[in-house]
Amino acid sequence: MDSTPYKNYHGRIDFAAKNNSHTQAFIFLQEHCQNIGVSRPRVLEVGCSNGYFSEALRSHGAYVHAVEPFLTDAKDFDRVDEFFHGTIEEFCASSPVELMQKFDAVILGDVLEHLVDPRAVLVDVASFLKDDGVVIASVPNITHIGIRSMLEEGLWGYQKYGILDSTHVRFFSWHSLRKMFIEAGFGIERRYSVLLPEFRVFPSSASLQGFSFDMELNQHDHTFQHVIRASKKSFSNDAYSDSVPQNILVLSPNPNSSVSIIRLLKPLQEYARVHSGKVRAMRGAECTLECLRWADVVIAHREISIFTSDILKIARRLGVSVIYDTDDLLAKLPEWSLNRISGADKVLMDNAIATADRVTCTTPRLKEELLKSSESVYIIPNVHIPAKHTSAPEKRHYSNECTLVVASSDTVLVDFLIPPIRVLCKTFSALKVVAIGHIASQFKGISGRVATFPQCSEDTFSAILNSIDNGIGLIPLDDSLFSSCKSPIKYFHYAACGIISVASSVPPYTDCIDSGNNGILVDNQLDSWCIAVGKLVEDYQFRRRLLRKAIRTWQKSGSVKLAIKAWEQAFWGLPKPQEKVL
Repeated sequence: MDSTPYKNYHGRIDFAAKNNSHTQAFIFLQEHCQNIGVSRPRVLEVGCSNGYFSEALRSHGAYVHAVEPFLTDAKDFDRVDEFFHGTIEEFCASSPVELMQKFDAVILGDVLEHLVDPRAVLVDVASFLKDDGVVIASVPNITHIGIRSMLEEGLWGYQKYGILDSTHVRFFSWHSLRKMFIEAGFGIERRYSVLLPEFRVFPSSASLQGFSFDMELNQHDHTFQHVIRASKKSFSNDAYSDSVPQNILVLSPNPNSSVSIIRLLKPLQEYARVHSGKVRAMRGAECTLECLRWADVVIAHREISIFTSDILKIARRLGVSVIYDTDDLLAKLPEWSLNRISGADKVLMDNAIATADRVTCTTPRLKEELLKSSESVYIIPNVHIPAKHTSAPEKRHYSNECTLVVASSDTVLVDFLIPPIRVLCKTFSALKVVAIGHIASQFKGISGRVATFPQCSEDTFSAILNSIDNGIGLIPLDDSLFSSCKSPIKYFHYAACGIISVASSVPPYTDCIDSGNNGILVDNQLDSWCIAVGKLVEDYQFRRRLLRKAIRTWQKSGSVKLAIKAWEQAFWGLPKPQEKVL
């Protein structure tokens, strides 16, 4: 194309921003033509209006095939080479095969915000592009400071022109715009920000006195319009990362808790070791701007504070990807849970889930619930990573002098478990009981052979389990939706420490235990627990066989390799570090 800059045709000051975006669109097209060595590009211009921009493109050597649903001026005044009178959806549905892969560029100037399903249109117009073709689009920015000021005053007023044009049916931030292009299979190569001062968007927000058109405007706050160039060739190189993030920042209410260590820190540290990365963990209140700039990705685990909400907003503005992680269905906590979430906290959590780049959770059932709030949910299984592997743990079952183990980091409904343990302790005189965590107090007085331990760290818990010979772990659980969304991490942990499990016959334990093969499943009835545990106490060879298969189940479904692979899948497709600030 001719290198002469595109001449602005609109004379009214109301269209200053439109002129700016048209000029930048021309520059993006010109750059692309130079890159591919094309002097007379074929352009599909969608929403050509009266054809002034089309005419300018033609005057610089472009062949323009225009689409316009309202005016026919472009055709009537011979400002285009080909003209389709109708919507872009109608054009895509009716266009002949001969037009497929024939265009060097598709230009969508102030079009996407008028479409009911702009992502579907992007997918459809891709078929008209050559392999090295591009989409050039201009889209209003709904996060302009003028719009924010309007909302702060409790107003929302549609206008004849601008961001709140009365014909707009979709609104975009930079984040949602980029996400839509990625989902349509395009990587954004270039971005230009058209800036307008606040009062031009929301006149009552600022005084005109002393205003200069030469004043310096902040790009983040005053971007009126995004002008972008995107291509399918850049999908893997620019939109998606073909490498994994190196610097991972974990925000947790308590980074030293067993939940945070088991769920995130140990698996991510193994991931970082494999990929030569680094992991930092801290409370949201401890996070600084320097920490966010260091990070390639921020993982917020169960974080629902207002402070953390602000931190995540800053991370997104810096271009740092945000993942929200949860291992429980916190929105539907049962009455017995120690966790408590207020209505305000639930709103913060829902907002974090809805606005995060990705959401990670533990099980398919939990994913199904979270998909109601987010489109991008990945399963990262809870796994057990022992400090050191115990040699042949099944050999620790060698007699009938057994120890029953009951443990929980939360409260559980254990009333149905206390009667069978009383019966078992009377039936088997050598039987011992170890109770760990908040429920330990409920087992005091059952017999003189009960040892209780307070809530403890993951390493201390493992040490207790590894000190027990002939251990039988009891895992009581109710049949609530909340409980069914949990992970079977306790079963994996017990198996790795040489303890065979008897669990309530409810999800998630029915997902991984084949009763009589790698553990025992029972109904929550006194006789069921007594019969199952009694059989295990009397036959240590049976326990050893079950444990051997339980260890294999853990290695197959709850080992660190699975967690690393799952994190790699969750991280794949996040922005490259160099794309943080465009």
